[in-house]
Amino acid sequence: MTRLPFTPPLSSSRFTLSRCTPTDVPQMVSTYLAAFSQTPFDYFWPPSLDSMRDWSTKRFLLRFADPKDQQFKLVDNETGDLVGFIRWYVPEGMKGLDEGFEVFKVFGDESDEIAKKHKSALPEGVNEELWNEFFGGMKKMNDKWDTKRMLVLGLLCTHPSYQNQGAAKALMENVLRIADNEGIRVYVESLSTATGVYKRFGFKEIDRLEFDLSKAGREGTAGIDIMIREPNVPNVPLTNE
Repeated sequence: MTRLPFTPPLSSSRFTLSRCTPTDVPQMVSTYLAAFSQTPFDYFWPPSLDSMRDWSTKRFLLRFADPKDQQFKLVDNETGDLVGFIRWYVPEGMKGLDEGFEVFKVFGDESDEIAKKHKSALPEGVNEELWNEFFGGMKKMNDKWDTKRMLVLGLLCTHPSYQNQGAAKALMENVLRIADNEGIRVYVESLSTATGVYKRFGFKEIDRLEFDLSKAGREGTAGIDIMIREPNVPNVPLTNE
């Protein structure tokens, strides 16, 4: 098991926090699909879940070849199941997460070339307009708020069967403390349903994206709150997610 750059203060011996490795990808993808298929934010996915799984598997693998990406997981000690995971995009100059970090060339010497090709590849059968609208909106917000200077919380997923058991707190709090120590701001694009969780950790809403679900044959809109956390904000302990 790779070393953690912090001592995880978990309140329960049932779960273990550690770094993700490429062998975790199948469970990571399954957790991601299970979590987001219960939100409005599967509206831009292709009709076939297998197509989304195939695309996500390659995408997740390539994250391990990126020196800016760091990922941590929470595992159920009794079952070995993945409880949840978190992905951080680490800014240049941040040192507190260096210990135990490893870059994996998951596709050997061709990893860099495959990564370049996959960045422009879409899942089979996807509605390109919806896909590009969603990810284009995200990119505009990243550019607008100059996130290259911040620690970015890129993805936080908890499997639905482990909701409300403190996974978000366990996955976030140690890294936020490191950001505090280094005076680094933290950025997250939060589903509206998760905004309250981030507020408890000192994140504040500074912008918002709205997506018209009627374009996907659904009703209403889906919102993403753009949030930033200033360093040295006291953490409020979570009792649930």
